[in-house]
Amino acid sequence: MPKLAPPPKPAKLNLSLQWGTIPGKEINEKLDYMEQSGYQAFEIPTGDWLLKNGEALKKAMAGRKLFIATACGPSNFSYGEPEKREAEVQKFLPQLEVLGMLGAVGLILCPARGYKQMGLGFKELRDDFVGNTGKRLAEKAAQCGTAIVLEPLCHQETPFLKQVADGAAMCRDMESPGAKVMGDFWHMNREETSFFGALMSGGKYLVHIHIASLRNRRVPGTDGDADNYVDGFKALKLLGYQGAVSFEGGFPKDGNREELLGRMKQLLREQWEQA
Repeated sequence: MPKLAPPPKPAKLNLSLQWGTIPGKEINEKLDYMEQSGYQAFEIPTGDWLLKNGEALKKAMAGRKLFIATACGPSNFSYGEPEKREAEVQKFLPQLEVLGMLGAVGLILCPARGYKQMGLGFKELRDDFVGNTGKRLAEKAAQCGTAIVLEPLCHQETPFLKQVADGAAMCRDMESPGAKVMGDFWHMNREETSFFGALMSGGKYLVHIHIASLRNRRVPGTDGDADNYVDGFKALKLLGYQGAVSFEGGFPKDGNREELLGRMKQLLREQWEQA
C-alpha cells in the first residue's frame, strides 16, 4: 500500500456559520458574536449584498482573527442560450473582485441546477463550463487572489457534479489555480459510499466544507447518533485541511438556537478529536 506523506501543516477545525445564521443585525455585531463564541470563519451572501457591503465588511474585519470562507448564493449555467450563460459569467466577475479584496477563500458555484431548462446535453453543458464559463471565472478568481468553489449536489438537483471526485476532475480539466471544490456532508450522505473516500478524492482542490445533521439537515447533533462525521474528519486530518467547516441547515421549531449551536460546536470538536 502507498504511504501518505504528512501534510505540510496540521489540519484545523475552523468552525463557521453562514451570515443569516449569525445572531445580530449590524456587521460588527455579528463579527463580535463570532469571535466571542469561538468561531474561526463565516460565509457571506453573494449578489447585491456582497457588492454593497464589501468595503464595510473589510473595515470591520481589521484586527480580527476571523477569516471569510466563501460567498454562497444562487448560480446556474445550464441555459441553452449562450447569452444567458454569458450573463451569469458577467454577474459574478465583479463579485470575484470584491471577494479578492476581502481575502475570501472563494465563491461557491453550482454549474447546473435541475433538469427542465436544459438547452444543451449534459456533456455539452459540462464541457462549456469547464472550457468556457467556469474556466473564465476561475481565471478571473485567480487574478483576484480567490477561487471559484464547485459544490456537488444530489442527483435530484443536478445532472452532473454529484460527487466530490466529479468536482476535482472538473478543477483538473480547467487547469486553473482558481478552480477548487468543496464537500457537503448532507449531499455526500446521499451520493457517496464513504465520507472518507469522498473527501480524500478532493485532494489538493478541497477548500470548503458544509455540514448539517444527516437526517433532517438541521443543526448537527439534533439527529442523535446519525450525526457522525468522524470518517470525514479523518480525511480532513490526512489532507492537512485548512478551510472552514460551515453549518448550512435549519433549526428545530422548538429549542434555543444559542444552546443548539453550542452543542454543535461541542459535538464537532469531540468528533474531530476522535478522528
